[in-house]
Amino acid sequence: MREIVLGLVQGLTEFLPISSSGHLVIVPVMLGWEEPSLGLTVMLHMGTLVALLIYFRQELIDLTLGLLGRGEDPAAARRVIRFLVIGTVPAVVAGLALGGFFEETFERPYETCVELVITGLLLVGMERYGERARRRPLDDGRAAFIGVGQALAILPGISRSGATIGAGLLAGLTREEATRFSFLLSIPAIAGAGLLDLAEGELVVTGASIAGTILSGIAGYLSIHYLLRFVRTHSLTVFAWYLFAIGPIAALVIWWRG
Repeated sequence: MREIVLGLVQGLTEFLPISSSGHLVIVPVMLGWEEPSLGLTVMLHMGTLVALLIYFRQELIDLTLGLLGRGEDPAAARRVIRFLVIGTVPAVVAGLALGGFFEETFERPYETCVELVITGLLLVGMERYGERARRRPLDDGRAAFIGVGQALAILPGISRSGATIGAGLLAGLTREEATRFSFLLSIPAIAGAGLLDLAEGELVVTGASIAGTILSGIAGYLSIHYLLRFVRTHSLTVFAWYLFAIGPIAALVIWWRG
């Protein structure tokens, strides 16, 4: 049962701008469960990674062909790959330099509750100022700026998709452009984090963990699909209101449980 619930939580929150890592911290504590093992967490993240690979399979094929000098526009494909590499660097540097600090934050659920509220504030601010930003195409500098947002999201309560989409809005991208780039940028981030975590722990391969992983992938795929449709005509601030509510509620429940 626990693996099923956590799989759904991971899949639904990985791509929505409400922080999957934060929810994987607070949900077990709120329900009185033990912290999920590193191996189980890796499996659940791999479920959402597979969802990404399936959903963006055509884009990934085009990027691969472009890297090999084939496809319709190899130059454009190589440019996107360069942006993804640049956008990934800040998180890699932050993870290597401050890995121990970030790991300790996962053991402090009250801080995670505060960070969820901070994510909500970031969404409101980035939406407000992003609407005023002059529309500009993605370039190296803007990719690096979005990458800094992803680096900040290593903290469990700071949403990776929220930080990167918001940074994209501030950089002058449309919501749909920022969201699509955020999702592509999450592929190396999730894969890299999963490999590092796997080196420290063992996979928990049971019937329940496999079911949780499958549900994580299905929920993640649906989240990608509907968020891309949602952002075409809607603001991200609706997710901010959810975060403003869940942060204090989670803190109260955690305090009540002692």
